[in-house]
Amino acid sequence: MDNKQLQEIKDRLEVLPVLEHRMENIRGKVSDAKANVNTLLHKFEAESLDVENIKKDSLANSLRKILGKYEGKVNKETQEMFAAKMDYDRATENVCVLLKQESELNVKLSELYELKRTVEDELAKREESIKNNISAESYKTYMELGQEHKFLSGQLVEAEEAIRAGNNVLITANNAMEHLNKAEDLATLDVWLDGGILTHSAKYNHIEEAQRNFNILNSQVKAFENELKDVNLQASYLSSEIDSTTRAVDFWFDNIFTDLKVRDRIRSDAESLRNLMDKINKTLRILETNRKELKKNLSDNESRKADLISSIEI
Repeated sequence: MDNKQLQEIKDRLEVLPVLEHRMENIRGKVSDAKANVNTLLHKFEAESLDVENIKKDSLANSLRKILGKYEGKVNKETQEMFAAKMDYDRATENVCVLLKQESELNVKLSELYELKRTVEDELAKREESIKNNISAESYKTYMELGQEHKFLSGQLVEAEEAIRAGNNVLITANNAMEHLNKAEDLATLDVWLDGGILTHSAKYNHIEEAQRNFNILNSQVKAFENELKDVNLQASYLSSEIDSTTRAVDFWFDNIFTDLKVRDRIRSDAESLRNLMDKINKTLRILETNRKELKKNLSDNESRKADLISSIEI
């Protein structure tokens, strides 16, 4: 196969993704249409049964005949049965049309898949030819592209791992912030209204939950920093901690000063946490930009490799 023939086939294959998407849509429509047919069939069967029942001898029908309403009832039920039958027939015909479209499209796709296999076989032969001719310039270029691809792929994996680690930090930080906000509200209530033992208990529960999340956060931040080193980004973060003695002081010496101390410490921790989250988000934006650039470079690398292989005739 010469380059002209190969390019002609590749041009024909350009439409393949469009047809695959169309096939997916048609199959969805076929499935919905078949379900509609079943629904309308049950409706038609129910209407037919109503017609049969009204024609049977019964006390109700005898009364309708005496009152002169029997024929009207029969006509009404019969019309509903015919209407249901027409709906069912239309739905059945629609399924047939869709199935025909699916069949015709399947023929086109089968032809294109065969051409795709032909191209893949031809490119595999050309790639093998390049690898076997180590003295050629094409071999050197091919190997350089392979090394570049390996490097870029590794960098992409590292970037995605760093993004994952950063997102884990944000999830935990958001959980801690939620508990700090609730604890601050309850601490304010204690300052001005003396919320009592229930308010104390609820406040301390939120402080403990915030502390638990801070403990997780410390480990996650360290993991995130290690991931950043792998992608040549440096950052240092200081995680906040709840003063473990504040709870005891607030519990045993309940007055406005210790409650204010608790509230101020909560606000301080929340502010530190917000600063941390801002830094994490800023770093994540840099990582996401890098990830997109790496994916673009990988795509370019693969295109250059494909062009190189396609240019070789055997």
